[in-house]
Amino acid sequence: MEIFVIMFVGLIVLLAIGVPVAFAMIASSALVLAYARGFDAIPIEMIAQRTLYGVNSFTLLAIPAFLLIGRLMNEAGISDRVFDIARTMVGHLKGGLGHVNVVASMLFAGMSGSAVADAGGLGAVEIKAMEDDGYPTGFSAAVTASSATIGPIIPPSIPAVIYGALANASIASIFLASILPGLFMGLGLMVMIAIMSHRRGYPTRARATLSEFIRAMSRGLLPMLTPLIIIFGILSGIFTPTEASVVALLYCMIISFMVYRSISFRQFLGILKSTAIDTAALLFIIAGSALYSWVLARYQVTALVADFLLSTVTSPLALLLILVLFILLIGLFIDSVPALFLLTPLLVPVVVQYGIDPVHFGVVMIFTLMIGLITPPVGTVLFTIQKITQMSFSDLVRETVPFYIPLIAVLLIITCFPSIVMLLPNLVFN
Repeated sequence: MEIFVIMFVGLIVLLAIGVPVAFAMIASSALVLAYARGFDAIPIEMIAQRTLYGVNSFTLLAIPAFLLIGRLMNEAGISDRVFDIARTMVGHLKGGLGHVNVVASMLFAGMSGSAVADAGGLGAVEIKAMEDDGYPTGFSAAVTASSATIGPIIPPSIPAVIYGALANASIASIFLASILPGLFMGLGLMVMIAIMSHRRGYPTRARATLSEFIRAMSRGLLPMLTPLIIIFGILSGIFTPTEASVVALLYCMIISFMVYRSISFRQFLGILKSTAIDTAALLFIIAGSALYSWVLARYQVTALVADFLLSTVTSPLALLLILVLFILLIGLFIDSVPALFLLTPLLVPVVVQYGIDPVHFGVVMIFTLMIGLITPPVGTVLFTIQKITQMSFSDLVRETVPFYIPLIAVLLIITCFPSIVMLLPNLVFN
């Protein structure tokens, strides 16, 4: 138990005082080794070897590719094209541009795989369009923040790639398992938007004509094919998820440079630089997480946690509900990606002992952490939207509160009914 306290509580304390995630994981792991072996016998070579081993993975090559795809899509002006398609599809409903906001996020999710990319790129377009149409800034910002959380759910998803690599789970299965929860997430938000729009008398637009729909589709069809290339290529066995990310990246580069011609070489160099910085930061965290996971296994910390839970919790559903609450609390204070690195090696061995499918648990955990992106005090998406709108943080949080209801409802559904999550993976792979 002392090992668990040093590893987990020590890590939380280091993160709370501002130590970067990778350094905090390495430091807490080294502290455990020092406690167990003595400060004069810390295996420095082993620490170096285990951290290096963490990034020596073919699967992780998908991360820079997906990051680069998201940035290319933003810089190439794809956001406007996606928004126009969504507007012709649902803009005529009550609270029309609110629904457009959600549908556009669902479409853009299949290209960026990132909530922050959605909020930062598509969000500015969505908020301006809603304000111009007479929607209050607070409502527009809250809808945009909530819908941005769909980005890491609908594939391709960077958190899904990270979880699959950490949990040794099938990334293709996680991609498929995430589709229905992502659709339910969007539908739940649209129901809330419809209710609020009827109560507040928000405007609607005229139904788009067939010619307008065709014109919008012709402008945005090519980028819309990106997620289809990824999913079809993986399911058909043509390429692995990692190879799919590179193929999709090449496709995005072709339409950005040769079709739309919306990115200059100088812009591309800037995109490469920012992507390299983000990739280095993520891979450094992964390296620290590999060491952290090894120490957890070496000193049987996960076995101790599993034994404690097995002696107090007998139902797999009860365990899932307890873990969801625990992950929600962690998400209040730790950003989603660091939390994923922290929790996956600790919790996956536990849920497996309960007979819970790690693919199902991965979708539930990623979904839960996405809610943390729009909850204070550490809500990355909230801060991104605040920067766009210049709203006060407290006002933005207050406007976002109603949208927690559909998100929590969908979370409970996918937690309690794993057959919904596993429907597509079972149909395809069984």
